[in-house]
Amino acid sequence: MQQILFNTPLQDKKYFDNVKKLLNSKASLHGPGKNIIQIKKDLKKQFGFEHVHLTNSCTAAMEICALMMNLKKDEEVLMPSYNYNTTASSFVRTGCRVRYCDIDKSNLMPTFEDFKKNVNKKTKVIVVIHMQGLPVDYLGDLKNFCKRKKIILIEDAAPALGSYVKNKPVGTFGDFATFSFHETKNYQSGIGGLLVVNNKKFKRKSDLVFDKGTDRTYVVSDPNYHKKYYSWVELGSCFRLPELNASFLQPQIRDINKVIKYRSNLYKRYIKNFKIWLNDEFTICNKLKHKYKYNYHAFTIILKKKEREKFLKYLKKNSITAFISFEALHLSKVGKNFLNKSDNLKNTDEIIKKIVRLPMHNKLKLSEVDYISQKVKDYFHK
Repeated sequence: MQQILFNTPLQDKKYFDNVKKLLNSKASLHGPGKNIIQIKKDLKKQFGFEHVHLTNSCTAAMEICALMMNLKKDEEVLMPSYNYNTTASSFVRTGCRVRYCDIDKSNLMPTFEDFKKNVNKKTKVIVVIHMQGLPVDYLGDLKNFCKRKKIILIEDAAPALGSYVKNKPVGTFGDFATFSFHETKNYQSGIGGLLVVNNKKFKRKSDLVFDKGTDRTYVVSDPNYHKKYYSWVELGSCFRLPELNASFLQPQIRDINKVIKYRSNLYKRYIKNFKIWLNDEFTICNKLKHKYKYNYHAFTIILKKKEREKFLKYLKKNSITAFISFEALHLSKVGKNFLNKSDNLKNTDEIIKKIVRLPMHNKLKLSEVDYISQKVKDYFHK
């Protein structure tokens, strides 16, 4: 059996052809150009995203959020410890503190109660994670809660573009939402990201922070702007997605539903196979428990026993590349500095060594899903 990869970036001839079209046109590879403009139009049409910035990474999008907040050193950003490190570091580097909350063992995301019981007078921001593309089902309630408490809500939706809660797309609930176009995601520009600004109060400031902290955008494009030359007006940085990367991404945006449909067939095949063959050897943590639309970014299991290294070694021996995701922040060298004695992360500590992600990508075949499923069955039934 040829090695089955954990991920293969989404690729198609028409995506490469669009890159060649840009190169042949000799237009600016920096941008913004036709591709960035078209992506924004398509995102607005498909998901209703009104004010967006295409960034060079999801991290960059989160860093823009952090820079706009102007948080003080004793103010806190509440987020799950089971989380990617740059979500936390984006805020820590501005001088504020992060605070951790626990997760539900069934889906690796905090419950609404987990968030509420960890809010205090210092809480200024809540970051909700749509882990592995699966949307939390209480977004509406969380949004209303944050509004009452005057807390900024950010959706860290890195892999979740195309997922919905009820009839609303992920990314339309928070004051801000961040997405990733890294090559490990459903749609990719090699590396890239997206910031959605839903809070009208921050639209202008986001423009300034995004454009290196200058008002260049207004000087160049707004005939009514009062300045002749642009200057440094906010703390910002170089966050822009190059037009070159956007040229590869642009045709993919129109293929989002096609991509999701293909991945859904793989996901459902895994579910069908394991339902027939296995009973209580592991749980499927991103198994749908609601009727909302999912973009099927991942297929993740939580082992019942602490045998992950043995299990991964077995899969590798059988030409299957699986992935362990990432460590919890509070267990890391930097992240443990923000752990409070009162923090209760019992669920996170219990399952962190049991998480395994199986191969899931648009080059994966149903026959390969069957092979993987069979080998998983064999492991538990040996």
